[in-house]
Amino acid sequence: MTESSARSIVLQPLEISPARMESLCSRLNDLAQGIGVEMSCAQVAACIEHLLYVDQINSYINLTRITDLEDALTLHILDSLTLIPFLAVEQFSFVDMGTGAGFPGVPLGIITGQHGVLLDSVGKKVKAVNAIIGQLGLSNLTAVHDRLETFAQSHRAEADVVVARALAQLPILLEYAAPLLQRGGQLLVSKGNPDEDEVERGRKAARLCGFEMYDVHSIDLPGGYGHREIYDFRLLHKPSVKLPRADGMARKQPLA
Repeated sequence: MTESSARSIVLQPLEISPARMESLCSRLNDLAQGIGVEMSCAQVAACIEHLLYVDQINSYINLTRITDLEDALTLHILDSLTLIPFLAVEQFSFVDMGTGAGFPGVPLGIITGQHGVLLDSVGKKVKAVNAIIGQLGLSNLTAVHDRLETFAQSHRAEADVVVARALAQLPILLEYAAPLLQRGGQLLVSKGNPDEDEVERGRKAARLCGFEMYDVHSIDLPGGYGHREIYDFRLLHKPSVKLPRADGMARKQPLA
């Protein structure tokens, strides 16, 4: 693929039979009900179409390593939806840190209808996600190409909720999220099986960044697809360190 063609994403009509679409929608609806998330037929279809467009674009831009649609139903869409039962408020604006192919931001935007910014530092992924949300008519969502530290400088304390999935260790995510959130805001982080050292360092970083750990929710994805720990933090205090720090410092020199 040439550099010039990489700058534009042209979505082709989805090639899927009505029977296959119905099967995927039925499967996703059953999975969502299993975690207590109710979805309309239109919402289910939009989530499936998002996934199908990701699969289409993935043929020439690497958006995800998960290429089997049945696997992706659980590992992308359902995994994103697991955050919904733990949202603390019904009306909110959110930031998806490191959205990649649009997970969890696009499913969250589809189901909740709330306004969200889907951040990623990889420009081609942002272009792909913006093409998809435009095709799906999701005017409540915008994908933005920026580093988290830089974005926080000009959008300080604008979000009510920040979400992250499979992005970085807890101390790093807490540092990224703190300047983005309003006081009282919520950070939801989905992790696999973090070791005790990461969790303890997360607790230390939380205190430095002004967070308190509100709860930890344990979920086993159906079909043997793995375990999730969803960490629920609330920004209740002023950080004791100046945030955001310079680009790259959170990863190079974590607070804990």
